[in-house]
Amino acid sequence: MGEATYERLPALLEPIEEELVRTLAPQAGDRCLDLVTGTGAIALRAARAGADVTAIDSTDLIAEKLRRDAEDAGLAVTVDVGNVEYLPYEDACFDVVASNFGLVYAEDHANVAAEVARVTCSGGRLGFTAWRPNPKLGELYRRFTDEPIQGREAYEWGREDHVEDMLGEEFELDFHDGTLWIDAESGEELWELFSRTAAPVASVLRRLDAAQAEEFHRAFVELYEQYRDGDGIRAPRRYLLVVGVRR
Repeated sequence: MGEATYERLPALLEPIEEELVRTLAPQAGDRCLDLVTGTGAIALRAARAGADVTAIDSTDLIAEKLRRDAEDAGLAVTVDVGNVEYLPYEDACFDVVASNFGLVYAEDHANVAAEVARVTCSGGRLGFTAWRPNPKLGELYRRFTDEPIQGREAYEWGREDHVEDMLGEEFELDFHDGTLWIDAESGEELWELFSRTAAPVASVLRRLDAAQAEEFHRAFVELYEQYRDGDGIRAPRRYLLVVGVRR
């Protein structure tokens, strides 16, 4: 079970990180911003490509880890702590703006969209990823609470119409559908991972007493056991890759 913890997340997302950076193709001379950097993987990949990289996240803990990782790798990355809804940067100061499942968790979608547009220069490239709405998970959540669930609104960014509403006036947008295949030994292993890293799951758990939480746990495991393939689980998780060029 040791791998089914927060430490497993970077390895799980690596194929999507590679796709995002390959699509944006940062290069020497590009001023690149990694929004809600998290593990720092996008920032480090862009720095290896020669870009002038700035990364921002909300906590000192994440910022300090990325600074250490960049130093250990011999890479120059400027790391800031701040709020993506109020970016501490000048207008039109980045050629490439990226976010891997990061900016989508900002509470005010219109505000973060306006800030992304503001700091991206004309002709600049935008790329970000968002999970598609998952009907099976949505139905599971509704079985246990009717109240708003923290993080669930992030799935709005996984719909093309919402992205067009938020960014279509400022960016020429293209959409790419993707599927991440999640491999695990069991539904229990995936519960261990997602109960620690998925905001909607954590949000449901906070509302439940011990007996309800255990029932939710069992239902979650049963859902993913439906994807059993031979000796393990192979579950699809659909995502949207959004690519834009600033008008």
